[in-house]
This record gives sequence, C-alpha cells and structure tokens, in this order.
Amino acid sequence: MRQAPPPPSNSRVRLIVGYTAVAAVLPYFILKLIWISGSDIGIIRTSSVDPAVLQGGNIATAALEIIAVAIIIVFTHAWGSRVPAFLVLAPTWVGTGLLAPFVITGPVVAASALTSSSSVGDGSLAPWVGPLVYVSFGAQAIGIVASFVLYARDRWPHVTKGCVGDHPAGPDQTVVMLFARLSTALLAVVAVARLSWALGSTAGLSPRLIESRGIAERLSDAGTALFAVAAAAGLLILAFRRPPGQRTVLPVALGWIGGGAVFGSGLYPTALLLAGVAGSGTTATQTGLVPFVDLIQLLTGTVIAVTGAFVLADLNTRAAERRV
Repeated sequence: MRQAPPPPSNSRVRLIVGYTAVAAVLPYFILKLIWISGSDIGIIRTSSVDPAVLQGGNIATAALEIIAVAIIIVFTHAWGSRVPAFLVLAPTWVGTGLLAPFVITGPVVAASALTSSSSVGDGSLAPWVGPLVYVSFGAQAIGIVASFVLYARDRWPHVTKGCVGDHPAGPDQTVVMLFARLSTALLAVVAVARLSWALGSTAGLSPRLIESRGIAERLSDAGTALFAVAAAAGLLILAFRRPPGQRTVLPVALGWIGGGAVFGSGLYPTALLLAGVAGSGTTATQTGLVPFVDLIQLLTGTVIAVTGAFVLADLNTRAAERRV
C-alpha cells in the first residue's frame, strides 16, 4: 500500500522570514561600518562622548549585529537544529530583550524625528539617523522573533503545543513556584516605577534627567512596564498551570519576550553606568532611583531565566517520557 506523502515542512517559510530579518539588520550594520571606517556621514557635529569610546561602541555594536545574523541563519536552515540549545536560547533571549522595546518606541520616535527635524541623542547626529536606527531595531526584533518561532516549532514542538494543564507537575515544581512569586514581586516594583515615570511623575529622577526626558523616554518606560506585566502573567500561568485549558505557547511567549525586555532594558543603562564609574569616558545620565530600578530589572531577568530553564527542562523531560 502506497504511503501518503509527508506533510510539507515550513523550510521555505523559514528561508523567507530568516533572510528578510537579515535584510533588516543591514541598514544599521552598514551605517556602523561607515562610521568605523572614519566617515562622518550622518554626523553633523562633534559628540560629547570620547572618540575612542564612540569607536569602541561602534565596533561592539557591529559585532553584535554579526552575531544576530549568525543566529538568524541558524534559525533559517535545517542544520540549525543540531546546534546545542544553550548556544541558541541564551543569545536569542538577550537579543530579543534588547530589541523588543524598539517595536513600541521605533515608529513613534521615527515619526517625531522626521516631523520635527530634531536629532535623537546628544544632538551630534543628523535627524534621519534616529529613525533609521529605531526602525531597523524594531524590524530586527520582529524578524528574530518570527524566525525563532518557526525554528522552535520544528525543534521543540512540545513547547508550542498543548495546554498548561496537560503537563503534570515535576519534581522542581516547588522551586518554579517560588521563583515565579519572587519574580512577580520584583516585576511589580519595576512596573509601578516605570509606569509612574511614563505618566509624568518625576519622583526619583535627577534634575538633569528630567530636563532630557522626551517622548522616547516616556514611551520606553511605558513599554518596560507593559513587558513587566506580560512577563509576570506568563510566569504565573506556567508555574501554577492556571487556567489549565490555556495554550502553553501564550505564557511561554509572554514570559520569553516580557522577561527578556525587562532584562535587556536594564542591561544597557547599567553597562553604561558601570563604564562611567570605571572612567571609560561615557556620560551616564541615569541617576537618582533609575539605576536602582535598572538593577532590579537585571536581577529579575536573571531569576526569570533560571525559572524558564526549570520550566523548559521539565517540558523536555515530560515530552521524552511520553515518547518512550
């Protein structure tokens, strides 16, 4: 008896989505290469930041874009399923977290900069640079997430299928529930602080930071508060398996993107602050309570990552037991 042909794979879709995401990286990457080569395209005046620091930052961000392209290519081709999971999950989570906020802020900042002819940053860049960077980052975030979803659906189908009630509690369930409660408490602090600043409160902000705040900063705070709520919701659903009929893919997505965004939006300013303390020449305007909230975000993101590792390990174990 002739067997039915196997169902079509999504390899063609993965190729299209993956290389579209690579194309989204190119505008920002090419601009960085131009600056690294010594060109002043897009630069209208000398920046207040030390030139050596700027060049180092350009090289570092260009290298990160190369890593992003490499990860996207892993997602795009079938051989990517043989890459060790930790080499895929860790950089993808951090990259998603760094880029996801630009999906919210990118279009608004781009429109604001284009309509008001104002520069983004310290005023050293041409007005068109800000929209290019913000829109490119937002497109990269969407492309990386889309290509990763297609990749994960093929490599870990048990994570994206079924309901939360279908997965019985494992031996690490008590630890997962404890970490979920701890993460939720920390996320609540982050959400309250960021939302208050987004709505116009200046509590905990330094005078210099108050003067420099605009639509981008307030929108970024609102986005971080939203991501914090999303991460808390995803973690609680996964940890307590309530409601049991909820599809597993939704809380996984909420925890992944929300937790990564909370971590990523605290990582960058904290790195700048530490670089300034170390005397690298950077100027950190994040003073007052802002560095404290950034640190809470880093700690919360770490706890979320550990919780996610427990959850994914448990899902993998249960899936293996069902196959046996």
